[in-house]
Amino acid sequence: MEGPLAALSIPPPPDSGQVLILITELDPAGNGWQEHSRELPANEQERTHSYRYAADRFRFAKCRLLLRGVTACWQGISTQEVAFRHGKNGKPFLVQSLGLQFNISHTRGCAVLALCHDHEIGIDIENTGRRTDIDGVAGKVFTRREREMLMQLHKNEKRRHFFRLWTAKESLMKATGRGFSLNPSSIEAFLPEKPHIPGSFTCQNLPSANVLQAREIPVPSGYQAMLCAPAAVLVKSPLIITV
Repeated sequence: MEGPLAALSIPPPPDSGQVLILITELDPAGNGWQEHSRELPANEQERTHSYRYAADRFRFAKCRLLLRGVTACWQGISTQEVAFRHGKNGKPFLVQSLGLQFNISHTRGCAVLALCHDHEIGIDIENTGRRTDIDGVAGKVFTRREREMLMQLHKNEKRRHFFRLWTAKESLMKATGRGFSLNPSSIEAFLPEKPHIPGSFTCQNLPSANVLQAREIPVPSGYQAMLCAPAAVLVKSPLIITV
């Protein structure tokens, strides 16, 4: 067997109560999207072709093939047998999950896939080099305390903390399955300076947010990533593998 999936080295599943995070590079030019797409089922090949740009085709095809390959390997089925359903706000789930939960995030040049058993999780990655109206975005999606904190920082630190806060908020929105139906300005993120110490949340529209924590994920330079999971899952440090 030849192709991207045959070349993939799939790690064993994580222990119970632990998150596995796979980091993979995405070619910004989208080279190789055809090879990834042809290993997907017909409906996902059609979805791949629906994207206008090669970079978006590559992003979808590679991330979906990675998820299918890992799931099929762990469950002892073919990649074609892996099936998905979607929650109320569009969050994807496995039809035959056997307790396996996942979440994917991507940005220009990089993607992350988080997996664990029995707990819903969320992950977000952002390219910190992209043009961003930090003050404008913060004014719409950050709380008053978060905005005041950013105003006290110099340019580089301000940018770093902006992306830490944003990825934390979006990871919670994804973990809960609420997406943007949950106003990000209603989420307050409390993030310690030391990345190995989990952060916490409060949310006026989601009282259960206080049982979730944020964990900064080490990713290549130029990116910022944050994982959101129940506190019980973050007792163990996430396993992080580049594939």
